[in-house]
Amino acid sequence: MLDLELHCHTRWSPDSLNKLDELIAHARAVGLGHLAITDHSEIKGAILAKEMAPDLIIVGEEAMTDQGELLCYFITELIPRGLTISETARRVHAQGGICGPSHPFDPNRYGIGGANIRKHAHELDFVEVFNARTRDDSKNTLANEIALELGLPRIVASDAHTLREVGVSRVRVRSAITNPQSFLAALREPETELITHHSPMSVHVQSTFATMAHKMGLDKDKA
Repeated sequence: MLDLELHCHTRWSPDSLNKLDELIAHARAVGLGHLAITDHSEIKGAILAKEMAPDLIIVGEEAMTDQGELLCYFITELIPRGLTISETARRVHAQGGICGPSHPFDPNRYGIGGANIRKHAHELDFVEVFNARTRDDSKNTLANEIALELGLPRIVASDAHTLREVGVSRVRVRSAITNPQSFLAALREPETELITHHSPMSVHVQSTFATMAHKMGLDKDKA
């Protein structure tokens, strides 16, 4: 079985201080087979990490659309902020990548909401149905229910902004992941397991500190 962490930030995000080398070492230490780096509207850190650990890293981005955020995987070019959901999905698919909403029902964290999932279901490849930082379980439940209703593959993730969050929630699959097609196929296998745990509340304090550090110019080294 192969464990996947599918939502993780680095110091290339404005609310994380995770160094790439430390993140890679920690991911291996907690038994991850693949780690998707999904910085906010940025892919430079993910590309560097892929060069450092090509067997481990999936290059991704948490792209901000005009309706909320989408997780984008297996991309090679940055998706600009502020595009429509349709245009974002089109650009991701043009690169051979895949995309789906992160924390879609969390009103405090740029979820795109159920109406947008239904409207754009034909353009979405998966739904994040559990986010370890979403403390209101009813929001995760709604995401799971709509994914099942629409027949969209389901993922869970830690949304890790600190090292100790990495792998807290993970997807466990049987098959090797070599490309977007094998990734989506693995999600649909009956043996696939969604392992869900909440992150401790204190991680939000650490994210706030990271944001302040970036604004004050205290974290200039992105390596």
